[in-house]
Amino acid sequence: MKKLLITILFFASLFGCTKEIGDLSLSKTIPGGCFVDNGITGKNSLTTDIDTVSYSIENGNLNIFVGFNATCCGEYSTSSQINGDIIVIKILTTKVGDCNCICYYTYNFIFNGSGKKYEYIVTVDDYLKFTGEIKP
Repeated sequence: MKKLLITILFFASLFGCTKEIGDLSLSKTIPGGCFVDNGITGKNSLTTDIDTVSYSIENGNLNIFVGFNATCCGEYSTSSQINGDIIVIKILTTKVGDCNCICYYTYNFIFNGSGKKYEYIVTVDDYLKFTGEIKP
């Protein structure tokens, strides 16, 4: 009886504390908004909208949408990493916009897999920070 109890406790400790988070990996990042203007990047689009982050799960994959307003003609780099159950996305200015207008830049981060539950942290330079939880 004692051996059976020890065996049950051993397997419960192995599987009971395991958190399934899936095998999430970045598939691609799609720039849009100000980046799409007849194939020319960042040309004087006067569209503005609310700075936002949203997500959707489609066909078992996670899509994270980021939209923000900034001076036109800017250039940005993106990076993302997954630390356990936290998705960290950074958008950094590589060239400050010098056009006389405001643009709404968008990025769609597409991840293969959706996992069970994630938190996200999205930053745009030092002026915007979004946090939230993804609940499949």
